[in-house]
Amino acid sequence: MKNYFATLILLFSPLSSTVFADANPNTLSVKDAWIAEAPPVSKVMVAYMTLENNGTQDITLVKAESDLYSSIEFHETRHEKGMARMIRHNNLIIPAKEHIALKRGGKHLMMFNPVKRLKAGDTVTIKLTTNNDVNQTFEVIVKKSQY
Repeated sequence: MKNYFATLILLFSPLSSTVFADANPNTLSVKDAWIAEAPPVSKVMVAYMTLENNGTQDITLVKAESDLYSSIEFHETRHEKGMARMIRHNNLIIPAKEHIALKRGGKHLMMFNPVKRLKAGDTVTIKLTTNNDVNQTFEVIVKKSQY
């Protein structure tokens, strides 16, 4: 009986490390993150960055938050029939071993109601949460808007 349980443990221990490997926040890299400085009266700001999934399974982001904003949403600008329209997404999927660029004219983080005026040079802490309740926190710098 002891040998049976020992065999089961040995058989399934490699699986457990594989199953949980992609829940590690180190599989998600955030690069070139910045927030576009907005006019003083603006209630909305936008963050851009590259999100890279170094893991072997897709990462699904379900929430973004910061103490400096009332809410942060996943958005995408789509151009259809000569018109730009904004689409809100409930999640953001980063395929395994790939990256997605959050950029102007595409996907981005839309951040609402800053608690104070943020100017070029300020930093903002953003926390991303996956569908597996794994959190990753990173710093984003506010830059002059580059229109």
